Amino acid sequence: MTVSVGAKFGNSFERWFELHLRVLMLAPAMLVLLTLTIFPSIYMIVAAATRISPNPDLPWQFAGADNFLRLLTDEQFHVGLWNTLVFTVFAVGTEFLLGLGLALLLDRYVRRLNFLKTILMLPMMLPPVAVAITWKLIYEPQFGVLNEIMFRLGLPLQAWAGDVRLAMFSVIVADVWQWTPFMFLLMLAGLASLPDEPYEAAAIDGASAWRQFWDLTLPFLKPVIAIALLLRIMDALRLFDLVFILTGGGPADRTKTLSLYIYQVAYRFADPSYAAAISLFVLFTTVAFSTWFIKRMRLAD
Repeated sequence: MTVSVGAKFGNSFERWFELHLRVLMLAPAMLVLLTLTIFPSIYMIVAAATRISPNPDLPWQFAGADNFLRLLTDEQFHVGLWNTLVFTVFAVGTEFLLGLGLALLLDRYVRRLNFLKTILMLPMMLPPVAVAITWKLIYEPQFGVLNEIMFRLGLPLQAWAGDVRLAMFSVIVADVWQWTPFMFLLMLAGLASLPDEPYEAAAIDGASAWRQFWDLTLPFLKPVIAIALLLRIMDALRLFDLVFILTGGGPADRTKTLSLYIYQVAYRFADPSYAAAISLFVLFTTVAFSTWFIKRMRLAD
């Protein structure tokens, strides 16, 4: 009788373990997700709907939508939003065009030269802080390499990151230098996966290289292009490190991005509630754009 009860208990436990094995395997990852993502998100939503005093002894006060309505009249927020959009459009657009162009030019050669791929990956493997410091030294007005080249060529010296007209351009150049290899490698991988038969048929029909690119290469690369653009746009919308070190948001707020403004509001102006509201705006905008972009790419197919 004892053996029978033990056997039944063992079988029941084994069935229970098999049914809940997936849950047990996922539990650690879910715990990390809840700790690092869900709970901070809930805290940020609660903070955005309240008014937090710099004095920790004072209770939080419910503010409703006041922090979000404040976005409509905040000129500094508008400046940060505009600068973020300008940076995203020009930086990501340039990286995509350069990456695609280089991939088309070097498609046949880079497949055999693995060391060249490694060299091209170096900029994107560097920490953003290291990239920002490097370009800060390059842009240095008196002793920087760039002005040294300008001097030797007989061209006028520039303040670069400290010039109101060139500050955003300088930030974009640094970002393009770091992330064009990312676009290049994705486009190169996409080109390597293209089938040969459609191109052979197009060549027999007398299609030019331009028609083959427009009618075959671009449609085949559309999923890769969508992924590359989406990843880079989402990353560009939260630009912080490069601007923080290279320009500090200046001069005259010409390079102040939304991420930098969130940092200033939270730590310099001690207003975490408003900073949380701006963060939620960036989050919801990014999610909405990503959803719209993915649907557009699917409809285009």
